[in-house]
Amino acid sequence: MQHKLNLITVISFCTVLFLLAALFVILPDRSFSEQENRSLAAFPIPDADSFFSGEYASRINVYFADQFPFRDWLVKLKSTAELLFAKNENNGVLYHPDQLAVRDFNTYKSRLHIAEDTDRIYLDTVRAQLELYDTFAQSLDVPLVTVLPPRTIDVTESLYSYDRPDGDAVFELMSGCLSDKCGYIDTLSLIRDCFDRDEYVMYRTDHHWTTYGAYLVYCEIMKQLGKESSVIPYDSFEIECINDFSGTTASRANFPSYRKDTLEIWHLPDDEEYSVVTDGVELGGFYSTDYLSTGDKYSVFLDGTHQLTEIKKIGENRETLLIAKDSFANCLIPFLAREYDIVAVNLHTYTGVSPLAEQYHAAAVLVVYNTENIITTPDLGNLK
Repeated sequence: MQHKLNLITVISFCTVLFLLAALFVILPDRSFSEQENRSLAAFPIPDADSFFSGEYASRINVYFADQFPFRDWLVKLKSTAELLFAKNENNGVLYHPDQLAVRDFNTYKSRLHIAEDTDRIYLDTVRAQLELYDTFAQSLDVPLVTVLPPRTIDVTESLYSYDRPDGDAVFELMSGCLSDKCGYIDTLSLIRDCFDRDEYVMYRTDHHWTTYGAYLVYCEIMKQLGKESSVIPYDSFEIECINDFSGTTASRANFPSYRKDTLEIWHLPDDEEYSVVTDGVELGGFYSTDYLSTGDKYSVFLDGTHQLTEIKKIGENRETLLIAKDSFANCLIPFLAREYDIVAVNLHTYTGVSPLAEQYHAAAVLVVYNTENIITTPDLGNLK
Protein backbone atom coordinates (compact mmCIF):
# COMPACT_ATOMS: atom_id res chain seq x y z
CA MET A 1 0.00 0.00 0.00
CA GLN A 2 2.79 2.42 0.95
CA HIS A 3 4.58 1.55 -2.28
CA LYS A 4 1.46 2.50 -4.30
CA LEU A 5 1.10 5.80 -2.44
CA ASN A 6 4.75 6.65 -3.10
CA LEU A 7 4.29 5.76 -6.76
CA ILE A 8 1.20 7.98 -7.04
CA THR A 9 3.09 10.83 -5.40
CA VAL A 10 6.02 10.51 -7.81
CA ILE A 11 3.75 10.25 -10.86
CA SER A 12 1.68 13.26 -9.73
CA PHE A 13 4.80 15.34 -9.09
CA CYS A 14 6.31 14.45 -12.48
CA THR A 15 3.00 15.16 -14.22
CA VAL A 16 2.79 18.63 -12.68
CA LEU A 17 6.40 19.36 -13.67
CA PHE A 18 5.75 18.16 -17.22
CA LEU A 19 2.57 20.22 -17.57
CA LEU A 20 4.26 23.36 -16.23
CA ALA A 21 7.22 22.85 -18.57
CA ALA A 22 4.85 22.32 -21.51
CA LEU A 23 2.86 25.43 -20.64
CA PHE A 24 6.08 27.42 -20.33
CA VAL A 25 6.92 26.47 -23.93
CA ILE A 26 3.39 26.77 -25.34
CA LEU A 27 2.22 30.00 -23.75
CA PRO A 28 3.54 33.22 -25.34
CA ASP A 29 5.78 35.47 -23.29
CA ARG A 30 4.12 38.53 -21.77
CA SER A 31 5.79 41.92 -21.98
CA PHE A 32 3.79 43.62 -19.22
CA SER A 33 1.92 42.65 -16.06
CA GLU A 34 -1.17 44.77 -15.49
CA GLN A 35 -1.50 43.29 -12.00
CA GLU A 36 2.04 44.32 -10.98
CA ASN A 37 2.10 47.41 -13.24
CA ARG A 38 5.59 46.66 -14.56
CA SER A 39 7.42 45.30 -17.59
CA LEU A 40 8.30 41.61 -17.54
CA ALA A 41 11.69 40.23 -18.55
CA ALA A 42 12.17 39.04 -22.12
CA PHE A 43 14.31 36.04 -23.00
CA PRO A 44 17.93 37.21 -22.67
CA ILE A 45 20.32 36.79 -25.59
CA PRO A 46 23.62 35.32 -24.35
CA ASP A 47 27.05 36.71 -25.12
CA ALA A 48 30.48 35.61 -23.99
CA ASP A 49 30.97 38.32 -21.35
CA SER A 50 27.60 37.83 -19.63
CA PHE A 51 27.84 34.03 -19.84
CA PHE A 52 31.21 33.72 -18.15
CA SER A 53 30.61 36.50 -15.62
CA GLY A 54 27.44 34.87 -14.34
CA GLU A 55 25.26 37.81 -15.37
CA TYR A 56 23.46 35.70 -17.97
CA ALA A 57 22.48 33.13 -15.33
CA SER A 58 20.94 35.91 -13.23
CA ARG A 59 19.05 37.29 -16.23
CA ILE A 60 17.69 33.89 -17.23
CA ASN A 61 16.49 33.31 -13.65
CA VAL A 62 14.62 36.63 -13.76
CA TYR A 63 13.11 35.63 -17.12
CA PHE A 64 11.85 32.29 -15.76
CA ALA A 65 10.40 33.97 -12.68
CA ASP A 66 8.59 36.62 -14.75
CA GLN A 67 7.20 34.24 -17.39
CA PHE A 68 6.22 31.37 -15.07
CA PRO A 69 2.75 29.96 -15.91
CA PHE A 70 -0.07 31.28 -13.70
CA ARG A 71 2.34 33.85 -12.25
CA ASP A 72 -0.36 36.44 -11.47
CA TRP A 73 -2.50 33.87 -9.67
CA LEU A 74 0.46 32.55 -7.66
CA VAL A 75 1.60 36.05 -6.70
CA LYS A 76 -1.91 36.85 -5.45
CA LEU A 77 -2.03 33.54 -3.56
CA LYS A 78 1.24 34.33 -1.77
CA SER A 79 0.09 37.80 -0.69
CA THR A 80 -3.20 36.36 0.57
CA ALA A 81 -1.32 33.77 2.63
CA GLU A 82 0.83 36.49 4.20
CA LEU A 83 -2.32 38.22 5.45
CA LEU A 84 -3.96 34.99 6.63
CA PHE A 85 -0.89 34.20 8.73
CA ALA A 86 -0.99 37.74 10.20
CA LYS A 87 2.41 38.66 8.76
CA ASN A 88 0.86 41.86 7.30
CA GLU A 89 3.73 42.27 4.86
CA ASN A 90 4.50 41.04 1.37
CA ASN A 91 7.35 41.74 -1.01
CA GLY A 92 8.73 44.45 1.27
CA VAL A 93 5.38 46.26 1.63
CA LEU A 94 3.69 46.75 5.02
CA TYR A 95 -0.08 46.30 5.23
CA HIS A 96 -2.62 48.36 7.13
CA PRO A 97 -6.31 48.42 6.13
CA ASP A 98 -6.03 52.14 5.35
CA GLN A 99 -2.43 52.36 4.13
CA LEU A 100 0.33 50.47 2.30
CA ALA A 101 3.98 51.44 2.76
CA VAL A 102 7.22 50.14 1.23
CA ARG A 103 9.91 49.37 3.78
CA ASP A 104 12.58 47.54 1.69
CA PHE A 105 14.75 49.28 -0.89
CA ASN A 106 17.85 48.55 -2.97
CA THR A 107 20.08 50.82 -0.92
CA TYR A 108 23.13 52.62 -2.33
CA LYS A 109 26.16 51.85 -0.18
CA SER A 110 28.98 52.84 -2.52
CA ARG A 111 29.70 53.11 -6.23
CA LEU A 112 30.53 49.40 -6.16
CA HIS A 113 27.88 48.10 -3.79
CA ILE A 114 24.08 48.13 -3.82
CA ALA A 115 22.43 46.33 -0.89
CA GLU A 116 19.25 44.73 -2.28
CA ASP A 117 15.89 44.51 -0.49
CA THR A 118 17.00 45.97 2.82
CA ASP A 119 15.64 48.49 5.28
CA ARG A 120 19.18 49.59 6.13
CA ILE A 121 20.24 53.17 5.35
CA TYR A 122 23.94 53.91 4.97
CA LEU A 123 24.12 57.25 6.71
CA ASP A 124 27.77 57.92 5.87
CA THR A 125 26.96 57.61 2.17
CA VAL A 126 23.96 59.92 2.54
CA ARG A 127 26.05 62.44 4.47
CA ALA A 128 28.74 62.50 1.77
CA GLN A 129 26.07 63.04 -0.88
CA LEU A 130 24.47 65.92 1.04
CA GLU A 131 27.87 67.57 1.56
CA LEU A 132 28.57 67.42 -2.18
CA TYR A 133 25.12 68.88 -2.82
CA ASP A 134 25.81 71.73 -0.42
CA THR A 135 29.02 72.47 -2.32
CA PHE A 136 26.94 72.68 -5.49
CA ALA A 137 24.53 75.07 -3.73
CA GLN A 138 27.38 77.38 -2.75
CA SER A 139 28.45 77.66 -6.39
CA LEU A 140 25.02 78.74 -7.70
CA ASP A 141 24.55 82.40 -8.58
CA VAL A 142 20.75 82.29 -8.19
CA PRO A 143 18.46 81.34 -5.27
CA LEU A 144 18.04 77.62 -4.62
CA VAL A 145 15.13 75.80 -2.97
CA THR A 146 15.55 72.18 -1.89
CA VAL A 147 12.60 69.81 -1.45
CA LEU A 148 13.44 66.22 -0.46
CA PRO A 149 10.04 64.50 -0.11
CA PRO A 150 9.77 61.81 2.59
CA ARG A 151 8.99 58.17 1.91
CA THR A 152 5.53 56.90 2.77
CA ILE A 153 6.97 54.84 5.64
CA ASP A 154 8.47 58.05 7.10
CA VAL A 155 5.12 59.83 7.05
CA THR A 156 2.86 56.97 8.13
CA GLU A 157 5.03 55.39 10.85
CA SER A 158 2.28 55.91 13.47
CA LEU A 159 0.21 53.16 11.79
CA TYR A 160 2.82 50.42 12.12
CA SER A 161 4.76 48.63 14.82
CA TYR A 162 7.69 48.44 12.39
CA ASP A 163 10.85 50.14 13.67
CA ARG A 164 12.33 52.36 10.93
CA PRO A 165 16.10 51.85 11.17
CA ASP A 166 17.86 55.22 10.83
CA GLY A 167 14.69 56.75 9.33
CA ASP A 168 14.62 60.01 11.27
CA ALA A 169 18.42 60.19 11.21
CA VAL A 170 18.29 60.83 7.45
CA PHE A 171 16.18 63.93 7.97
CA GLU A 172 18.39 65.08 10.83
CA LEU A 173 21.31 64.84 8.38
CA MET A 174 19.41 66.95 5.87
CA SER A 175 18.80 69.67 8.43
CA GLY A 176 22.36 69.51 9.74
CA CYS A 177 24.36 69.15 6.50
CA LEU A 178 22.53 71.61 4.28
CA SER A 179 23.42 75.27 4.72
CA ASP A 180 21.01 78.19 4.35
CA LYS A 181 22.15 78.53 0.72
CA CYS A 182 20.26 75.29 -0.05
CA GLY A 183 16.88 76.76 0.96
CA TYR A 184 15.91 73.42 2.51
CA ILE A 185 12.21 72.88 3.28
CA ASP A 186 11.37 70.31 5.98
CA THR A 187 8.64 68.44 4.12
CA LEU A 188 8.67 65.50 6.55
CA SER A 189 7.32 67.59 9.45
CA LEU A 190 4.83 69.34 7.17
CA ILE A 191 3.42 66.18 5.57
CA ARG A 192 3.60 63.97 8.68
CA ASP A 193 1.75 66.51 10.85
CA CYS A 194 -1.00 66.74 8.24
CA PHE A 195 -1.21 62.95 7.94
CA ASP A 196 -1.51 62.58 11.71
CA ARG A 197 -4.46 65.00 11.52
CA ASP A 198 -6.11 62.64 9.00
CA GLU A 199 -5.50 64.97 6.06
CA TYR A 200 -5.17 63.25 2.68
CA VAL A 201 -1.56 64.16 1.86
CA MET A 202 -0.07 60.76 0.89
CA TYR A 203 -1.57 58.15 -1.39
CA ARG A 204 -2.56 54.91 0.32
CA THR A 205 -1.43 52.69 -2.57
CA ASP A 206 1.38 54.72 -4.13
CA HIS A 207 4.68 56.26 -2.98
CA HIS A 208 3.84 59.82 -4.08
CA TRP A 209 2.16 62.62 -2.18
CA THR A 210 -1.37 63.52 -3.26
CA THR A 211 -2.21 66.66 -5.20
CA TYR A 212 -3.24 68.27 -1.90
CA GLY A 213 0.10 67.30 -0.37
CA ALA A 214 1.85 68.85 -3.38
CA TYR A 215 -0.23 72.02 -2.97
CA LEU A 216 0.93 72.42 0.64
CA VAL A 217 4.56 72.07 -0.48
CA TYR A 218 3.93 74.54 -3.32
CA CYS A 219 2.84 77.11 -0.70
CA GLU A 220 6.11 76.59 1.20
CA ILE A 221 8.19 76.88 -1.98
CA MET A 222 6.51 80.17 -2.89
CA LYS A 223 7.29 81.51 0.60
CA GLN A 224 10.92 80.47 0.22
CA LEU A 225 11.09 82.27 -3.13
CA GLY A 226 9.58 85.45 -1.69
CA LYS A 227 6.34 84.96 -3.64
CA GLU A 228 3.97 84.23 -0.75
CA SER A 229 1.54 86.93 -1.88
CA SER A 230 1.17 85.14 -5.24
CA VAL A 231 0.05 81.80 -3.74
CA ILE A 232 -3.21 80.69 -5.36
CA PRO A 233 -5.91 80.15 -2.69
CA TYR A 234 -7.15 76.60 -2.24
CA ASP A 235 -10.76 77.53 -3.01
CA SER A 236 -9.79 78.92 -6.44
CA PHE A 237 -9.41 75.42 -7.87
CA GLU A 238 -12.02 73.15 -9.40
CA ILE A 239 -11.08 69.64 -8.32
CA GLU A 240 -11.70 66.68 -10.63
CA CYS A 241 -11.70 63.35 -8.74
CA ILE A 242 -10.60 60.07 -10.32
CA ASN A 243 -11.70 57.19 -8.08
CA ASP A 244 -10.35 53.64 -7.71
CA PHE A 245 -6.73 54.64 -8.24
CA SER A 246 -4.19 51.94 -7.33
CA GLY A 247 -0.53 52.90 -7.45
CA THR A 248 2.84 51.21 -7.64
CA THR A 249 2.91 50.17 -3.97
CA ALA A 250 -0.31 48.17 -4.38
CA SER A 251 1.11 46.61 -7.56
CA ARG A 252 4.25 45.56 -5.73
CA ALA A 253 2.38 44.07 -2.76
CA ASN A 254 -0.55 42.43 -4.59
CA PHE A 255 -2.66 42.19 -1.45
CA PRO A 256 -6.14 40.79 -2.15
CA SER A 257 -7.86 43.79 -0.55
CA TYR A 258 -6.88 47.33 0.37
CA ARG A 259 -8.39 50.79 0.41
CA LYS A 260 -7.98 52.43 -2.99
CA ASP A 261 -7.12 56.06 -3.67
CA THR A 262 -8.71 59.08 -5.27
CA LEU A 263 -6.47 60.89 -7.72
CA GLU A 264 -7.25 64.61 -7.93
CA ILE A 265 -6.65 66.95 -10.85
CA TRP A 266 -6.87 70.60 -9.83
CA HIS A 267 -8.09 72.92 -12.58
CA LEU A 268 -8.06 76.69 -13.04
CA PRO A 269 -9.87 78.66 -15.76
CA ASP A 270 -6.58 79.44 -17.54
CA ASP A 271 -5.46 75.78 -17.93
CA GLU A 272 -5.47 76.03 -21.72
CA GLU A 273 -3.29 79.16 -21.82
CA TYR A 274 -0.05 77.23 -21.31
CA SER A 275 2.32 75.60 -23.78
CA VAL A 276 3.71 72.35 -22.36
CA VAL A 277 6.48 70.67 -24.35
CA THR A 278 8.09 67.40 -23.21
CA ASP A 279 11.22 66.24 -25.06
CA GLY A 280 10.23 68.38 -28.04
CA VAL A 281 6.60 67.18 -28.19
CA GLU A 282 3.70 69.55 -27.47
CA LEU A 283 1.36 67.99 -24.90
CA GLY A 284 -1.55 70.37 -25.20
CA GLY A 285 -1.75 71.08 -21.47
CA PHE A 286 -0.67 69.95 -18.04
CA TYR A 287 -2.63 66.69 -18.08
CA SER A 288 -2.45 63.64 -20.37
CA THR A 289 -5.88 62.19 -19.69
CA ASP A 290 -5.33 59.07 -21.82
CA TYR A 291 -3.45 57.62 -18.82
CA LEU A 292 -6.64 57.64 -16.75
CA SER A 293 -7.79 54.50 -18.58
CA THR A 294 -4.52 52.65 -17.86
CA GLY A 295 -2.81 51.20 -14.80
CA ASP A 296 -0.41 54.15 -14.73
CA LYS A 297 -2.85 56.90 -13.81
CA TYR A 298 -0.23 59.05 -12.02
CA SER A 299 1.34 59.79 -15.42
CA VAL A 300 -1.68 61.99 -16.15
CA PHE A 301 0.52 64.74 -14.65
CA LEU A 302 2.77 66.10 -17.41
CA ASP A 303 2.69 62.77 -19.28
CA GLY A 304 4.98 61.18 -16.69
CA THR A 305 8.68 61.84 -16.24
CA HIS A 306 10.58 63.15 -19.28
CA GLN A 307 14.15 64.30 -19.78
CA LEU A 308 13.19 67.91 -20.52
CA THR A 309 9.88 69.68 -19.95
CA GLU A 310 9.34 73.34 -20.92
CA ILE A 311 6.24 75.30 -19.91
CA LYS A 312 5.35 78.84 -20.93
CA LYS A 313 2.24 80.95 -20.58
CA ILE A 314 1.23 81.93 -24.08
CA GLY A 315 1.70 85.61 -24.81
CA GLU A 316 3.48 86.48 -21.55
CA ASN A 317 7.14 87.10 -20.71
CA ARG A 318 7.85 85.76 -17.20
CA GLU A 319 10.75 84.71 -14.99
CA THR A 320 12.04 81.16 -15.46
CA LEU A 321 12.25 78.57 -12.69
CA LEU A 322 14.66 75.70 -13.39
CA ILE A 323 13.58 72.44 -11.71
CA ALA A 324 15.84 69.39 -11.30
CA LYS A 325 13.39 66.68 -10.36
CA ASP A 326 12.02 63.20 -10.08
CA SER A 327 8.36 62.16 -10.43
CA PHE A 328 7.32 63.84 -7.15
CA ALA A 329 7.47 67.17 -8.99
CA ASN A 330 5.02 66.13 -11.71
CA CYS A 331 1.87 67.09 -9.80
CA LEU A 332 3.66 70.04 -8.17
CA ILE A 333 4.75 71.79 -11.38
CA PRO A 334 1.25 72.87 -12.57
CA PHE A 335 0.98 75.03 -9.42
CA LEU A 336 4.38 76.66 -9.93
CA ALA A 337 3.71 77.22 -13.65
CA ARG A 338 1.07 79.82 -12.75
CA GLU A 339 3.90 82.09 -11.57
CA TYR A 340 6.96 81.03 -13.58
CA ASP A 341 7.95 79.71 -16.97
CA ILE A 342 9.26 76.24 -16.16
CA VAL A 343 12.27 74.33 -17.42
CA ALA A 344 12.23 70.90 -15.71
CA VAL A 345 14.93 68.26 -16.15
CA ASN A 346 15.25 64.68 -14.96
CA LEU A 347 17.80 64.83 -12.14
CA HIS A 348 18.83 61.23 -12.79
CA THR A 349 20.32 62.18 -16.18
CA TYR A 350 20.83 65.97 -16.07
CA THR A 351 23.64 66.79 -13.63
CA GLY A 352 24.87 70.07 -15.12
CA VAL A 353 22.31 72.33 -13.44
CA SER A 354 24.50 75.46 -13.18
CA PRO A 355 25.09 75.67 -16.97
CA LEU A 356 21.37 75.11 -17.57
CA ALA A 357 20.47 77.90 -15.15
CA GLU A 358 22.75 80.21 -17.09
CA GLN A 359 21.48 78.99 -20.47
CA TYR A 360 17.83 79.63 -19.59
CA HIS A 361 18.52 82.79 -17.51
CA ALA A 362 16.76 81.15 -14.58
CA ALA A 363 15.65 83.42 -11.76
CA ALA A 364 15.88 80.49 -9.30
CA VAL A 365 16.52 76.75 -9.11
CA LEU A 366 14.28 74.20 -7.40
CA VAL A 367 15.47 70.66 -6.62
CA VAL A 368 12.75 68.06 -5.91
CA TYR A 369 14.18 64.61 -5.18
CA ASN A 370 12.51 61.93 -3.09
CA THR A 371 14.32 60.60 0.00
CA GLU A 372 14.06 57.08 -1.45
CA ASN A 373 16.21 58.20 -4.37
CA ILE A 374 18.74 59.77 -2.01
CA ILE A 375 19.28 56.47 -0.19
CA THR A 376 19.22 54.35 -3.36
CA THR A 377 21.26 56.46 -5.85
CA PRO A 378 24.20 58.90 -5.78
CA ASP A 379 22.43 61.36 -8.10
CA LEU A 380 21.93 64.30 -5.71
CA GLY A 381 25.67 64.50 -5.02
CA ASN A 382 26.45 64.56 -8.73
CA LEU A 383 24.83 67.95 -9.40
CA LYS A 384 27.15 70.61 -10.70
